[in-house]
Amino acid sequence: MLKRIFAFVFTALLLQACSGVPGIVEQPKVSIQNIGLQNISLTQGTAIVTLNVSNPNPFPLPIRGIEYGLSLNGHPVASGDQVQEQSIGAGQEVPVSIPIRLDFVELARLAPVAWRERKLQYDLTGAVRLPLIKVPFQRQGGVGVQQ
Repeated sequence: MLKRIFAFVFTALLLQACSGVPGIVEQPKVSIQNIGLQNISLTQGTAIVTLNVSNPNPFPLPIRGIEYGLSLNGHPVASGDQVQEQSIGAGQEVPVSIPIRLDFVELARLAPVAWRERKLQYDLTGAVRLPLIKVPFQRQGGVGVQQ
């Protein structure tokens, strides 16, 4: 247990001390691998967003959690802060899944605008929390609405 605490403190201090020195500590890379739906009912559903988090450093990095927000056509529809403790090994990439609860009543309010404009724009933003820093991610896009 003492070794884990020491390793955590050492990594946190190393990240803080060297984060501004190129070539010593690099920020992890975050990309969105997949967005899917599950557990759909008449009133709500769950979107599962899978992030790929890669550690380009020669030492492991501990993930503490993930913050996120989802907007559709400029209207916030979901946000959260999920505690998800996990370690990413040196030079490894791991998938991290975030369940986002969607309220279909709120989404139904957006339907007339989406129908009129024939498109639905989404904006997923957030950050992966490490011990002393946050690594942001963002993905924007849109889909057409069929008649």
